[in-house]
Amino acid sequence: MTTTQFIGAARLLTRILGAILLLNAGLAAQAAGILEITGATDRPNILLLVADDLGYSDLGAYGSEIATPSLDALAESGVSFTNFHAAPTCSPTRAMLLTGVDHHLAGLGNMKELMAENQAGQPGYEGHLNERVVTVARLLRDSGYRTYMAGKWHLGRGPGLLPRDRGFERTFAMLEGSGNHFSNKGILPFRSTSFVSNGEPVERPDGYSTDLFTDKLIEILEADRGDGRPFFAYAAYTAPHWPLQAPDEDIEPYEDAYQSGWDELRARRFEQMKRLGLIREELTLPPHWPGVPTWDSLTPEEQRIQARKMAVYAAMVTNMDRNIGRLIAYLRRSGQLDNTLIVFLSDNGADGADLETRLPAGMSRLQLSVYRTWLWLKFDNSLANLGREDSFFSYGLPWAEVGSTPLFLYKGVVSEGGTRVPLIMSFPGKIPAATRSEALCSVMDLPAAFLELAGVSHPGNRYGERDIHPIQGRSLMPLAEGRSENVYADDRPLGFELIGNGALIRGDWKIMRINEHFSDGKWRLFNLKDDPRELRDLSKQNPDRLAEMQRLYRTYAEEHGVIELPPDYFDNW
Repeated sequence: MTTTQFIGAARLLTRILGAILLLNAGLAAQAAGILEITGATDRPNILLLVADDLGYSDLGAYGSEIATPSLDALAESGVSFTNFHAAPTCSPTRAMLLTGVDHHLAGLGNMKELMAENQAGQPGYEGHLNERVVTVARLLRDSGYRTYMAGKWHLGRGPGLLPRDRGFERTFAMLEGSGNHFSNKGILPFRSTSFVSNGEPVERPDGYSTDLFTDKLIEILEADRGDGRPFFAYAAYTAPHWPLQAPDEDIEPYEDAYQSGWDELRARRFEQMKRLGLIREELTLPPHWPGVPTWDSLTPEEQRIQARKMAVYAAMVTNMDRNIGRLIAYLRRSGQLDNTLIVFLSDNGADGADLETRLPAGMSRLQLSVYRTWLWLKFDNSLANLGREDSFFSYGLPWAEVGSTPLFLYKGVVSEGGTRVPLIMSFPGKIPAATRSEALCSVMDLPAAFLELAGVSHPGNRYGERDIHPIQGRSLMPLAEGRSENVYADDRPLGFELIGNGALIRGDWKIMRINEHFSDGKWRLFNLKDDPRELRDLSKQNPDRLAEMQRLYRTYAEEHGVIELPPDYFDNW
């Protein structure tokens, strides 16, 4: 036997053994009554890519000037969604993304960091992914998939709560919601970030966060390549979440890009979105959000600082895009790209926090004082140093308004600017290229799509020996493949609630209540088809519709165990 023949025979044997292992894993799970496998054994890989706090218009394919060639090419090869919704903040979205179940049932009814006293520990408010849901990673692993994760977890820490405990076979994860992008410094005084690899604590290796997570995921993918089993890989990036930091070489191309300011940039994005067909031609640029000054009202020094902040943000997005390109290139080199569904989304809208004037929500006045002192003592936010490891800043309301173009408000709010995010799905030969969907859909619909592709049925109300919530999302695959124009019927409502903010969408209509900290807490009614910017409150013209949708929202809140905030919740904000 020649060397070439020997290698060929070895590869064939490896694939046969892999298929046997996959079949045995699936049969064992079926025998235990855990799941039903309905598809063929030659199943596709799934690569799930998540950005952290990326705004709706921050990709080239969605109207941005930021260089994102890898994601733009992904959009050209697949379908882009323009009416896709996440939760208003990160951990609730991630809970729904991995389970297909509303975050109030999955354990993140509120973010752990913002939990009210009357919520903490109540069903659905455990502050971590609870045992009444099963992750798509677990179901895919039961069916024979390899399951991998690298990046931000933010769904629990401690025994039984790590990625390894929730279905991921090989992992490299940061447990906190965010941290320094160059080191293990945390975002709060006296706290560092925690990393685990395959369930065990590890020291953070050197490297910029997005580069590091990509390196680790490629390393994990390569370790099992050729074993004949498909993979589900979850790349959970922490970019472009604050603190805004990026390598100097990524910032340099944007040094002069934002000197003209946010007014001009927002107008340019708005017109580019029209040219791309993302918004209707007759729409006009909305007025500034409350609290956003005009660029010309700033001093020259303030303009230079603000332009630098946006340059660092853009550098983070471009760096992430390049790393996504590395993952795609790896799949191409290894011969796996043509059999891989690639999904990209942001976990919520652009973040309007400004760490110098509008500090993180939920802190008491004493905590804010300590926080400001810590920032002043530990970090150098001089103009020349912005973006480096020892700087610590975010970009604030005006640039977040640009990121949300043309939508209203930002992360943390149930407005379209807080919940409507980019979604791209690409699968050569299965999803038509260069297509777009305007259908209403939700992050809960992605797990159902992954299970459909893998030929796996969700177990319903029971997984093994425990009761669970059935999956609530509906598969996006018919929509992505052009087999259907809708996921939700016009009369099926989609509810939202977080931090006292509530909303419900049914068809083209939406009601929204923004809490007293951000607004007046009154219910308003919008037609999103005519007014995606949420400028015109139609509640007085349509009182019956408002009342009916309020009734539907109350039903949503009751069925999902929503616990309202106490009256004094915002007193110290």
